[in-house]
Amino acid sequence: AGLDDLRISISKKFKRDNDLDFTKDQIVVSTGAKQSLANICLSLLNPKDEVLLPCPYWVSYSEIIKLAEGVPVEIPSSVENNFKVTAEQIENAITEKTKMFMFSSPCNPSGTVYTEKELYDISLVFKKYPNIFIVSDEIYEHINFTNKHFSIGRINSIKDRVITVNGVSKGYAMTGWRVGFIGAPLWIAKACNKIQGQ
Repeated sequence: AGLDDLRISISKKFKRDNDLDFTKDQIVVSTGAKQSLANICLSLLNPKDEVLLPCPYWVSYSEIIKLAEGVPVEIPSSVENNFKVTAEQIENAITEKTKMFMFSSPCNPSGTVYTEKELYDISLVFKKYPNIFIVSDEIYEHINFTNKHFSIGRINSIKDRVITVNGVSKGYAMTGWRVGFIGAPLWIAKACNKIQGQ
């Protein structure tokens, strides 16, 4: 799962920058955020589980989902709504097979940043569906011209189902170092560590 000193430092970073509370045992360090995302999908998805993807999204999301035998479900957006999806769109896309919602804010490739209000509205949808996990890819948090980054994992009603993904490659220009990490509920962190150990 990573060196203890590093995981302790990451837990301090999550508290300092994102107001998220994780013990070191809830942190799993991987070879980049891409492996972190793969660990999550391989740990949580069963064959035919659906994963909601707001469009546009980073190209690897759908392929990682398919690798885990899940089904990507695209939710369209357009320039008219600043390439954001609404809580209503998300709810309309949910089926009995929906297992996960995966998104990035700031978004790659659009640059869109979801506001605290927008994320709160989205959380109200997921509050009604307690079996859906939320994967929040926040690796671009420091490449942000709004000066306001809000982590959806701060919202109490859903925080026990949010997995926050981050790393050093974007904000710190350390792409070649291949250091990514998650903060997650303990049982999910343990599952990701088990996958990674294999």
